[in-house]
Amino acid sequence: MKRFLFSFAVIVIIVSVCIKDVTKQANPHVAGADCGSCHATQQQQWASRDDLHALSVAAVLTNEEHNTEEQLDNNCLNCHSPFEVPLGVAHFVTPVNRVGSPRGKWTAQNQGDWQATKCEVCHHPGSDDPMMLAKYGSELDGSWHAGYIDLSTLPTAYQKIISLTTGDTATYIYPDQTSLTVLSTKLCNSCHDPADEGQAPVVTVNGINLGPQGGDSRVYVSVDHKGFGCIDCHDPHTFLPVNPKTKPACAGCHSVKRKGKVHLNHFAG
Repeated sequence: MKRFLFSFAVIVIIVSVCIKDVTKQANPHVAGADCGSCHATQQQQWASRDDLHALSVAAVLTNEEHNTEEQLDNNCLNCHSPFEVPLGVAHFVTPVNRVGSPRGKWTAQNQGDWQATKCEVCHHPGSDDPMMLAKYGSELDGSWHAGYIDLSTLPTAYQKIISLTTGDTATYIYPDQTSLTVLSTKLCNSCHDPADEGQAPVVTVNGINLGPQGGDSRVYVSVDHKGFGCIDCHDPHTFLPVNPKTKPACAGCHSVKRKGKVHLNHFAG
């Protein structure tokens, strides 16, 4: 009897360990999960109507300016609603195969299925890391897959630097690719690719033609700000546009209100 009870206890322990391991490895995402029940402040900040990460399907996919220049396709969901990539963009908007004409004829549909950029796009709920930073889905322009990407495997984080005095440009490689600042920047760059100007307009500053600036990327930063990561200037859960001309965005480093340029596509004048 004792031998039986001992064997049974061993089996229970083994099964428990296996179940725990399987649970950890499984995709923990649940549609409509309420992260705010524990992280109320962060969810309130992230879900602000002013934050582009929380935009509705109608705001994203029926945008006339975008849709008159580019055709909607499934790649739009890679960043705007990663958990819904398997549904396809045609699940959320019609038509998807026409550019430009007639204007204003795109219609949002199945809006209840849209999840925008939820917490779990950047945080892996099953991670042992305290910040749980990971990228769900795909990198920008990459093939989507249902799972998390370890940030250490993402491309090297870098910045494109420009001198507004000489127009000289350079590439700055962060010396420590494992710091929180750099890992956060790599996560942001998985959608805001600094090498992808898209169909952005050409910008000229001080007579220097900077070429295309903008799109979804944050291309050049002024040489004085080389080495800055996204979270050095942006709160990681608000990420609203930061304008040093009007807001105390620079107060953490500068003793007086500053006027100037960080991302050149933000402040072209």
